[in-house]
Amino acid sequence: MSDRDKLLEVTGLDVFYGDLQAIKDINIEVHKGDMVALIGANGVGKSTLLQAIMGLNKPKNGSVKWKGKEIVGMTTNKIAQLGIAMTPEGSHIFEDMTVYENLLLGAYPKHAKARREESKALVYKTFPALKEKEKQLATFLSGGQRQMLAIARAMMASPELIICDEISLGLAPIMIKDIYASLHTINEAGVSFLLVEQETKRALRNSNYAYVIVHGQVVMEGPSNTLSEEKIAEVYFGVDQNEEKGGDE
Repeated sequence: MSDRDKLLEVTGLDVFYGDLQAIKDINIEVHKGDMVALIGANGVGKSTLLQAIMGLNKPKNGSVKWKGKEIVGMTTNKIAQLGIAMTPEGSHIFEDMTVYENLLLGAYPKHAKARREESKALVYKTFPALKEKEKQLATFLSGGQRQMLAIARAMMASPELIICDEISLGLAPIMIKDIYASLHTINEAGVSFLLVEQETKRALRNSNYAYVIVHGQVVMEGPSNTLSEEKIAEVYFGVDQNEEKGGDE
């Protein structure tokens, strides 16, 4: 894919918490139409990387570019205005607001307000359960429905890239399959994804390119159909894939 299709480019990124280096010399790319997986166990720096991309923490070294433009130093609000949305780990919906009100909050970027009705129609087509519950307080949604709402809220921002941090965490296998099927539908509508996942099989099956992170560094990458679970298990230092939490098969 040509550089003209490149959306996100992270180069040589180093992030510290005090004297502790959380990620080291990270390099990743997301092109238009991609579903890129970021695979790694808990505590290896995946969320730190996402926060650096979204302007929530400042890297000591390195670059984050969006369509060739440097965005390190920009506020999260300005980054979102560029066309990047994120669903944080644990969904973090507004429980004391209705489903519909949560969706409206997602459409705050200028370019998204003009497309609000179009985006809402796509949301309800993708997640019919949210249409049925649009007047209900979000606190009464199930875990799966909360994750649907978090993704739908990101869709309302009319983004070109959605970053998903552990969207399968704590969900039943059947719900995980349904949500990932929805992500593919959204991807077919033109939205790219950067997906953080712990479960290797799921990550490879639902992406076209994957990066594996261990101890804050990318130790393996390539087209998802060329990476094997066995090799990834080896770099996980002996993790038994059959014992990983959240397996859906």
